[in-house]
Order: sequence, then C-alpha cells, then structure tokens
Amino acid sequence: MQQQTQHILETVVQENSHSVYGLSTQMIQLKTVQNEVARLLNKLDEITENGWHEDRGLACISILQIQDTVRLIDMAFYPLFKEMAKEVEVINIHSEELFNTIVKGDSEQSIDVATKLDINSKEGWSAFAMEGNIKTFTKEFGREPESFEEVLTYITETVAKVMDNSEKNKKADALTSTKENIAN
Repeated sequence: MQQQTQHILETVVQENSHSVYGLSTQMIQLKTVQNEVARLLNKLDEITENGWHEDRGLACISILQIQDTVRLIDMAFYPLFKEMAKEVEVINIHSEELFNTIVKGDSEQSIDVATKLDINSKEGWSAFAMEGNIKTFTKEFGREPESFEEVLTYITETVAKVMDNSEKNKKADALTSTKENIAN
C-alpha cells in the first residue's frame, strides 16, 4: 500500500510539475502580449498628444496601425488563454488526486509518505505547499475543505486579488512615470 501511494504521489507531482512549467512558459507569452498592449497605449497617447486624431488623414493611418496591432494581440491572446485553461484544468485534476491520496487517504501510511518527502525536492516542496494551502484554508474558514478543488479555488481567488492589486499599482506607477516624462 505504501509503495502504491508513493507511486501515485510521484506520478501526480511530476505531472503537476510539468503542467506548472507549461503555465510558466505561457505566462512569459502573456507578458509579451501585455507589453504589446502597453506599446499600443503609448501609441494612442502619442496620437492624442500630437493632435493626429483631429486630422482625417493622420487619423486614418493611425487607426490602420492600431487595428493591425489589436488583431495581432487578439490572435496571440485567444490560443494562449485556451492553453492556460487546459493546463489549469489538468492541475486541478492532479491536485484533487493528491488531496484524495494524502488528506482523505484511508491509510495513515499515505500521510506518513507525504511527511517523509524531502522538502528540498520538487515532490517534497509540492506536498509542503499543498499542506500549507490546506492549513490556510482551514484557518480562514474554520473548517476542513470538502475537496482540494475548494482549496484551489480559494488560493486562485486570493492570487487573482493579489495580481489585480499588483496590476493597479503598475498602472499607477506607469501613469506617474508618464506624467513625470511629460513634465520633463
């Protein structure tokens, strides 16, 4: 039983690591898309500052340039979003499997295997992180999670809030630096 549990843990953690690696490369692609959006916003600011939007000829040229950029961004974003959604779905499946094996396992041996993993290894760190996520959930809601999907949803929403705040700060910083550049 312990070998079977160990094998399940190793397999799921390796598959999870692969999915996370896939997501990290897609995040790099998403950053490229974000950079293009920022470049486009700068172009719009330039058009407005120079008054090109008031001249029909310059406005048409500007619109055509912007149209091409927006199409390229859209072409990059949609497949990237679909790939990321698939990877998240796979991670959810693996995480549920890990949850069922470690937390809801019938045997105390499965819990012993998880605690014996080396925290310096990928598998050990993933098990440690999962345990921490479950403890955070339990502390936040005052109850054990019904499934790991519930924990994942909570963690995902928390990360989204943090990222949203981070984006707001970046926009505020960008606006401040843009105003400083205009002043100079």
